[in-house]
Amino acid sequence: MSDVIRVSSLVSYLKKSIEQDMRLRTLMVSGEISNFTNHRSGHLYFSLKDNSAKMNCVMFKTSAQKMNLALKEGMKVIVTCSVSLYEPQGNIQLYVTKIQSDGVGDLFLAFEQLKKKLLAEGLFDAVHKKPIPKYPMDIAVISARTGAAIQDVLSIIERRWPLAKVKLYPSLVQGEQAAADLIRNVQLADNKHELILLVRGGGSIEDLWCFNSEELARVIYNAQTCIVSGVGHETDTTLVDYVSDARAATPSAAAELVTPNIVDVTNRIETQARMLETRMKTILEDKRMQIEYFKEKPVLTSSDALLKDDKMRLMMNINRLSHSEVYFQQQRHQLNEIAQHIKHIAGIQVEQHKKHLERNMSLLDAYNPLHILKRGYSITSKDDGTIVRSIHDVKKDDLLHIRFDDGIIDAKVKGE
Repeated sequence: MSDVIRVSSLVSYLKKSIEQDMRLRTLMVSGEISNFTNHRSGHLYFSLKDNSAKMNCVMFKTSAQKMNLALKEGMKVIVTCSVSLYEPQGNIQLYVTKIQSDGVGDLFLAFEQLKKKLLAEGLFDAVHKKPIPKYPMDIAVISARTGAAIQDVLSIIERRWPLAKVKLYPSLVQGEQAAADLIRNVQLADNKHELILLVRGGGSIEDLWCFNSEELARVIYNAQTCIVSGVGHETDTTLVDYVSDARAATPSAAAELVTPNIVDVTNRIETQARMLETRMKTILEDKRMQIEYFKEKPVLTSSDALLKDDKMRLMMNINRLSHSEVYFQQQRHQLNEIAQHIKHIAGIQVEQHKKHLERNMSLLDAYNPLHILKRGYSITSKDDGTIVRSIHDVKKDDLLHIRFDDGIIDAKVKGE
């Protein structure tokens, strides 16, 4: 029986065997870039692939700084490299020292051609973009059932706008069947919610390829509901991003984009409530002063039957105003409840207060005693302000002042 060796010993032996092969020390390998990452350390990590194979690659910072080529997903390149084995994981990978362009990858080329086609048809035009609801209360999320992306989205919505109802439409977001599944879920969610979030975490161009489906792009374009996309990382852009009504760089950013901050909304409601409270007090006080002013007028203090009905209505209105303070405290309590129950009350209560105020103002205006003059009546007084109620109250050559709705006429008595 052969001797048993440790895994580390085997990996070490393979690494030495590879590195001793002179043919593997300096190679030029062509392929398409995939899974590209520009690490904060300055090192570049990516995969190099063709139609049937893929290898992991690393380019250290010292070599990356000398390169003038801007790498991106789908780019066809030729790399100068050596082959070695990364012992901690037992992976064979290419250590790249130089990269030169070898044309555009097939997937990237297909993406650009389809993008140009849809752009020419007007699918990306801003005029077709639907506005994001300011306070969405019913949100559909189309994403994978599990994963960091969906967890982040749900967490952000719960924190920022917990009043919203959220429904998840679990979908495939990678693979050959993913595009059809995404289309089905978009059609299911359309016209059933105020807003649709279409999100997925980052990945290679192959992983995100289902979001470049022409049929999916057309379904999103024709949807009646506002759709916001948050696919991949900041550098990832798909056809879905171009055709959606709005695009966010990441799933988390999409959740932030479509949800207002409940703290900010509450503060605005409270500020508006205080402003309305002050305005209502001012208006009520102005109307009370007007009533007191007109109460002292002779036309109201007389027992003239002509004014009895109007005087009675006016007194009833005064009685209502005397209870306005209690009523106002009730309204203030309701306004405080608005801040705690924004979902159904925020706009309704403010509108109710405005309508109630307008009705009171209309009633006050309607019961203004001077409106009697508009009906064709007039008030006749002497120079000393005495009201003339009978022909016996005047004598020849008396100067009279006749008040109509639109002005005063001075007259003189010519005969008895």
